[in-house]
Amino acid sequence: MRAVYAIISVVFLLLCVFFTRWYLCNVRGLCETVAGLEILTMILIAFLIGFMGSWLLSENTFRFLRAQLGGLQKERSGLRDQLQLLEKENQSARKHVAEWQQEVSLLAQVKKVTEPLLMEAKSQVSSLEQELEQYQRRYENLKQETDAIRNTAAQLKNELAEERAREVNLHATIEEKPEEKEKLKIETPDPTRSRFTPSSWQTKNDLTLISGIGPAIQRKLNELGIYSFQQISELTPDMVDQITRSIKFFPDRIGRDNWIGQAAALSRLRR
Repeated sequence: MRAVYAIISVVFLLLCVFFTRWYLCNVRGLCETVAGLEILTMILIAFLIGFMGSWLLSENTFRFLRAQLGGLQKERSGLRDQLQLLEKENQSARKHVAEWQQEVSLLAQVKKVTEPLLMEAKSQVSSLEQELEQYQRRYENLKQETDAIRNTAAQLKNELAEERAREVNLHATIEEKPEEKEKLKIETPDPTRSRFTPSSWQTKNDLTLISGIGPAIQRKLNELGIYSFQQISELTPDMVDQITRSIKFFPDRIGRDNWIGQAAALSRLRR
């Protein structure tokens, strides 16, 4: 670069000398040697001063430009490195995106498969909850019936104790008064009589002690000839159907309320 600049300067100097010589000799007619030398000396000095100033300025400028060029090259290399890193990261990101897309597709397939199962499970859970509520209600009803039976059993125990006390008093009275034994003879039951036929020897019990029998149902049972716990404890399925048709209440009421079991228990307590 310096050689080129020197060559250009020499060419410019020669041109300046040539045109100055031409102008002095041909135009102004001043071809004296002394005048020419003075002019050439002045041009040369001016050229040297300009050349040195421009040299110094160009040198600082070149240094500055070289420094900037070096910085730009360093930045360029740094940008290349960053570009390579970004390309690597871009490739890894693309791989991750592809993997995530595969996972999303798999999850979508799993969702398609599991959604019917989930709906079925929800329906089963709802049905089980309904069944659980039904069982809870049944449990509450059975608990209430059990409590009622326990209360009835306690009352029957008390009544049994009272009856036994009365029986003891009656036996003591009979032993003291033998003439009253004839009045207390009990009619022997006739096994050929129907359970639905009233008789003088059948004991009339309070059938409302059985859970599920109220005063109205007791009257209907009495109309059919049923007065005692023993009669109810000996009911057969045909008899139960006949009573259900005659009384006209809910089917399976006798079995659901367990009239036969309650009557058997009350009959045992009465003995």
